[in-house]
Amino acid sequence: MMEEIKKPGLVETIKREAPQLASVLREMKEGLDVVRSKVEALTAKVKADSYPTADGMSYLEAKHLLLLSYCQCLVYYLLRKAKGFSIHGHPVVKSLVEIRMFLEKIRPIDKKLQYQIQKLTTAGVGSVAEQALSEGKEAQQSEDVSNYKPKPDLLADKMVDESMEDGVYRPPKIAPMSMDDKTSKQERDAARKEKHFLRQATENTYMKDVLDELEDRPEEVRDYYGPESKEQRKFMARYERQQEVEEELFVRAPRTKEDKKREKRLKSRSGLQGLTESFDDEFKFLDEDGEKPSSSFSSRGKSKRRKTRH
Repeated sequence: MMEEIKKPGLVETIKREAPQLASVLREMKEGLDVVRSKVEALTAKVKADSYPTADGMSYLEAKHLLLLSYCQCLVYYLLRKAKGFSIHGHPVVKSLVEIRMFLEKIRPIDKKLQYQIQKLTTAGVGSVAEQALSEGKEAQQSEDVSNYKPKPDLLADKMVDESMEDGVYRPPKIAPMSMDDKTSKQERDAARKEKHFLRQATENTYMKDVLDELEDRPEEVRDYYGPESKEQRKFMARYERQQEVEEELFVRAPRTKEDKKREKRLKSRSGLQGLTESFDDEFKFLDEDGEKPSSSFSSRGKSKRRKTRH
């Protein structure tokens, strides 16, 4: 052993790393003392049935077993390192890696169940405290049947009674809250102008095409051609919001006649669709011979004219 220490370079390495090793060992000893004191207190309470652990959460039990196995493997790993044994290819390293991977994988589950576990533990501690308090009261005083009668006076709000004594309603006094707005008027105006310019830039058709090309977005298929007007952009934004609401609520939103007329007018104004918009309407009013039928209003007018001539 002494011959190995006298090797060239090994003494310098030991002298260089000895202070760091001493600080790490001191920190480990302090941590072990704290853990030992907490574990001994918990085991004493569990043995005294202060903590009922019969019907617990299986997830927490599995997590505790993983932590215990990790601590055991870690202690064995440190023991081999302290004795100078090699850990290359040892199964304890593989076990440490696997358990650490499992603990990292269940972190999202811990975050989701944190509120539920905290609520259950708080309810359990509160029920135990209430049970102990009720048992103490029952031991101190005898049972009285009148104690179990309903007490509606306890349900009434004292503040309401005091405010309604003179028949005048007084709102409850609430501490005033001040808005912590440290920005000046110039900064707010500048931020408002920036938002306005950004909204104008996003509504511009040319800027939309440039952004779509730069970000490699999918090409949007529109129901109309030609440049967009301001009214068309507003209508399309409203239509997209309505579609999002329908997809979220799984309910078709009713469309009024005004919406249909506005959509038809905007489509007829946009590009080439206005040329073929009224073809079907013209063909509807043609007879089989290709002539337009006379309306009832015109026929009634002719009959009235004939009557006035006679």
